[in-house]
Amino acid sequence: MSTARTADRLLRLHRPTQSEFRRAVKASRLVVITGLSRELSRGGSYSLDDLQNAIGEHRVEVDRRASRNTPQDPEARPNFERIPFAELRARIESEAYAGPRTYLQDDVRNLPSFHSSYQVPTYLRNTAIVRTKLWVSGKGIVTPLHYDPVEVLHWMMEGSKRWLCFQPGLRNFYPHGVHTKAPMFSKVDPTAPDMSAYPRWKHVRPIEFELHAGELLYIPAFYWHHVESTADHNVSMNYIWLASPWKNTRYFPEFVQAMPFVAWQAKKIASVRSRHSGRS
Repeated sequence: MSTARTADRLLRLHRPTQSEFRRAVKASRLVVITGLSRELSRGGSYSLDDLQNAIGEHRVEVDRRASRNTPQDPEARPNFERIPFAELRARIESEAYAGPRTYLQDDVRNLPSFHSSYQVPTYLRNTAIVRTKLWVSGKGIVTPLHYDPVEVLHWMMEGSKRWLCFQPGLRNFYPHGVHTKAPMFSKVDPTAPDMSAYPRWKHVRPIEFELHAGELLYIPAFYWHHVESTADHNVSMNYIWLASPWKNTRYFPEFVQAMPFVAWQAKKIASVRSRHSGRS
């Protein structure tokens, strides 16, 4: 894996203007944004106590994993279940570092009592957000190397995460087959790559950094990323919107590779919307 100066490829902006943010999105620049935490959180915080008070009795969707660093299974979807937040909290506080582990990944539409605990960034007020997801984990949980065919703004609400990001591409990343259930996931573990099995990996260049509480990360569509939660408890939120037709055309092989997963996600989002249609 070739080395490169992260500072040259990771843009850091303090309270950027709307036009600065839009330029970064258009240019597919990886951006860390600072200075917005207090207004987005409405002056609140996101300890486990705060989350439990805000979410209340609503059951949350979690991914149950065999270990903290379970590879994505190309033949099966994640092992999702719905449990009370109090049970998730007990798991986070008691699970051993090496696993099995539990990771909350839920659409905020399922958590109406949590809506008053945050506000949407000004940059996205006129953006057609297709999904907003809440993520809560304990220390050490890894999301394996993958890319998303959508634009993502990731707000680190509490805790911290270590990121390894890579510019778009397919050939050097050895993704699972397009007809598997993990077409956007790499077979490579970027923290310990098997160079004999994946020799083209030597051509990729990582952008490595840690995202801290209060910071936001814009992840351009089709950027690869491997993420590890590094604090004792970590809370974040993803705002997701569709990439422009121009980007989908520019990264057409990546776009096509992701289509089976996109279809599955569309059904999941439609199910959530149907469940909550008519509610305020």
